[in-house]
Amino acid sequence: MNSQLLKKAFALEDQLIEWRRDFHMYPEVGFKEFRTSKKVLDELNRLNIETTSGIAGTGVTGLIRGGQKEKTIALRADMDALPITEENNVPYRSKNKGVMHACGHDAHTSMLLGAATILSGLKGSLKGNVKLIFQPAEEVPEGGASTLIQEGVLKKPKVNAIVGLHVVPRFPSGVVAIKEGVVTAATDKLEIRIIGKSGHAARPYEGVDSIVVASQVIGSIQAMITRRTDALDPKIVSIGRIYGGEAHNVIAKEVTMSGTIRTFSKEARQIVQELIRKTCQSIAQSMGAKADVNIDQGNPPQINHPGLFKVLRSALPESLGKKGVLDYKTPSLGGEDFALYSEKVPGFFFLLGCGVNKERSSRPLHSSHFDFDEAILPVGVAAMACCAISLTKSGDLI
Repeated sequence: MNSQLLKKAFALEDQLIEWRRDFHMYPEVGFKEFRTSKKVLDELNRLNIETTSGIAGTGVTGLIRGGQKEKTIALRADMDALPITEENNVPYRSKNKGVMHACGHDAHTSMLLGAATILSGLKGSLKGNVKLIFQPAEEVPEGGASTLIQEGVLKKPKVNAIVGLHVVPRFPSGVVAIKEGVVTAATDKLEIRIIGKSGHAARPYEGVDSIVVASQVIGSIQAMITRRTDALDPKIVSIGRIYGGEAHNVIAKEVTMSGTIRTFSKEARQIVQELIRKTCQSIAQSMGAKADVNIDQGNPPQINHPGLFKVLRSALPESLGKKGVLDYKTPSLGGEDFALYSEKVPGFFFLLGCGVNKERSSRPLHSSHFDFDEAILPVGVAAMACCAISLTKSGDLI
């Protein structure tokens, strides 16, 4: 069966492109994917797939009940776009001002619809159920995945394993890139408030200059990463915003900074957070100021389940060919809320290359010029269908 999936997927190519361009022209941001979810729901109903809508507001699920129903494998696609003005001059350019599918979620949604089309035609031979999860708000903090989980998306029927994908420009077009273990980083939000004492800029010794303290804090955090933690366990702390001061000739009483912390393990996550708190507070205290540090836990690292990896490392080349599957070693310091599902059930997250040439590869995700070769769409469909079929018959590995 797996050897025929790519052929079946390419038979859907025109439909996949039509879906993708429709989603791309009418992008919607997180929790406002009303048109997108309606179209998804209509397509699933057309396939006579059992559906549930309105989960987390705009989420949609479909359930393909297999012949033997021994287990349930979930396939997930995210549907939301980003608040970016598109600069591509293409016929399917975004018609919604200030909103763009700059992260490939239009492709993910279209590919899952394609996989649904193939799998619905094979349901009599499936050795388990396949649950299709069309998720809202992946780009929104504390968004889609956490809300869907709270509302029971991994239950009724119980999900035994889950699979997701993401298009990426860094791999060749149409190549499925897979990895065991850590795939993406934990993404925590950092807020630092430095409280000093205001005064005249001509007499700084009468106040406590929060801007100077903040500059020391920023430099010390970067030094702390390179000198207090293991360089072989990558970590990033980036300050993306800083605000302070009221006038050019006044010593600023307060400075607020916000940024992000990226780590690959629970241990590194805890160590970095503790070091940041101690560094900020000790520097502030030494300079007569006070530091309030708040760290909001974001998505955990995505860690691919070894059992799923073993099954799919064998199955995917059967569907895509040996040259269609690439093992890669270096995880991404980007984040993905798919990891929240993988904390609850065994998860597998793979990447689909969309980097055609130097021009397209220089159009990164979240860029106003992001686009990709639509010929990758059938490959993603075949890969997702392969994952579902192979895992429903995978025995006791999950």
